[in-house]
Amino acid sequence: MNFLKKILIGVILITFIAAAFTLTARVDNVDQNYGVEIVMDGESYAELKSLAPEISLQKLKDNGITALAVYQQSLEDFLDRGSLKRLEAFDIFLAGNELQTRLENEGIEIDQLDNSAIFAVFSASLKDQLENLEADLKAEYSAELISTSDYDLLYFPNWHESLEDLSLGYNSNQAAEAQELGLKIAYRSNNKVNSFSALKNNLELLQPKILIFDGEEVTGYPDKIEETAALMRDYNLTFGKIEAFIAAQSGAEKLAVLNDYDLLRTHSMQQDEVEQADSREIINRYLLSVRERNVKLIYHKPYLKGSQLTSRNLDLLASLSTSLKAEGYNPGSSEVVNYYSNSNWDLLAILLGVTAAGILLLNYFTTFKYSKVMNIFFLLAAGFAFFLLQLDREILLRQITALGAAVIFPSLAVIIFLLEKDKGAEELEGSLSLSYIFFNFTAAVLTALIGGVFVSGALNTSDFIFKINDFRGVKVAFLMPLIIISLYYFVQPGSKNLKKEIPKILESVIKIKHLILAGILALIAIIYVGRTGNFPLLPVPAWELTVRSLLEKILYVRPRFKEFLIGHPLFIFSLYIAAKKRKELYFYPILMLASVGVITTVNTFSHLHTPVMISLLRTFHSYWLSFIVALILILFYQGFNYFYQKYYNLWG
Repeated sequence: MNFLKKILIGVILITFIAAAFTLTARVDNVDQNYGVEIVMDGESYAELKSLAPEISLQKLKDNGITALAVYQQSLEDFLDRGSLKRLEAFDIFLAGNELQTRLENEGIEIDQLDNSAIFAVFSASLKDQLENLEADLKAEYSAELISTSDYDLLYFPNWHESLEDLSLGYNSNQAAEAQELGLKIAYRSNNKVNSFSALKNNLELLQPKILIFDGEEVTGYPDKIEETAALMRDYNLTFGKIEAFIAAQSGAEKLAVLNDYDLLRTHSMQQDEVEQADSREIINRYLLSVRERNVKLIYHKPYLKGSQLTSRNLDLLASLSTSLKAEGYNPGSSEVVNYYSNSNWDLLAILLGVTAAGILLLNYFTTFKYSKVMNIFFLLAAGFAFFLLQLDREILLRQITALGAAVIFPSLAVIIFLLEKDKGAEELEGSLSLSYIFFNFTAAVLTALIGGVFVSGALNTSDFIFKINDFRGVKVAFLMPLIIISLYYFVQPGSKNLKKEIPKILESVIKIKHLILAGILALIAIIYVGRTGNFPLLPVPAWELTVRSLLEKILYVRPRFKEFLIGHPLFIFSLYIAAKKRKELYFYPILMLASVGVITTVNTFSHLHTPVMISLLRTFHSYWLSFIVALILILFYQGFNYFYQKYYNLWG
């Protein structure tokens, strides 16, 4: 083995150990946090109570909920509940002289209420909330609280229907009931009219533990996010950050950073989704989010349609709580994880390993003719890294390092352990055939796994774990290895004179079979790219969802289809067939699909919100299942080959 090649492999292995060590620290500091909250939506609970009066918060608590979400209420909400009533001139006239005199003393002309509004306050708790909010209402809207012998009045001298969205308070009855039962309060604050002032004043009265925002924006967005963050720190509030694919709330990422990631990852289902799913589907979805995405707050909406609402809802919660406990989670004891990050020195070590892998890959394209010149890349990488760190662009450096690993390692896996091989297992006998496949496939998967660890190590901070920042270039990470592998397969630049080969390629005759092949590859690319990323362009079909659910039940962690059902089996099959068959044009689509497995293995570890052990287990399941699928594929190939030769004698 070339001496430089040994050095490069040694650097990769040493820095891999350093990267793996930083992941063990993440397991200890982040992944092994088993507390979970089950929060009941307060508005849904109120509706459920009206439909099934026998339901109660006590019963819901006994069956698993640990917190109640209490909503910020608008003026319109209080009107709907009867806590407020708008008074017209006729109502005031009927109320008698005392009220008329009181209003006249305040300078309010009863016969001139067209552009103003008076509301009677019938709730004592709302009165307390309004008194707390009075100064802000007066400053912002010139509103006044007026006391009478019968009830208090809320007066707006300048009224417009848009003020019906004015945030005033919260459902104090729900809050009091929850507090009496020892349930945590999760406050749901919106970003409508006066929402920041209402939040500030209601926190003082309510003293919640968790803040979950309602709507498409966090309270204070865009100009008062710093003030919202300060309020949360003052009241020791934990941010229930809803997963972005459920509800992308503007300002959420900035708020998370300002509060030093004092947050709980939150998952919920829309009411329509709940009604259309059975209890097992709902529980499985919640369990999956907790197990595989580090969700620590389950935001639950109950069934509100159909019969037997009490038993259906209580049974679901009981089963959910039991299932969580069975998997080692502790409902009601969620804890915020302190900000976590490996050091810049760890990052530089990972960059060193990725650079070594990049030099190794480049040398496969030059057959190590320019190995000494390649060493300059170590210096360039180091200089670039220190330059970005000096500019305080650590996040960008992490993203570039991760992208480099995601492109380089799957390319190496395919080139070294498949395309560099001059034999196929079908040309070998007995145990040699099996050991040849086993060694090369295992080495390819381990190479991809090393790349995955480098990716995860490079992104090993709370910024990526909580998806405040994302792994950039997901599509590039999927497509670039295919381009590199294709270049190596067709051109083999390390063994040919490119000055002669490139003109030959450009002058090649395009035949119908080439166009058909191009069409097939284009279709594969569309499906391949369309199914990648956090927001895939192509939907997941129903049959695949069913199979996914079945695999999760059997294996606990579902392996990825692109690995165990497509990529890895075709990689094994490619190792099996004779080397000369791998040079035929029909092999190229197989090669592209065979490369998908190792690319996906690396990509698995770019999902920082997934616990490390889950990613490892998913990779292992894909690995061993691939042998079963590949065996079926090879047997089918042997059978087809046998009958093809027997009846048509066209091989060879």
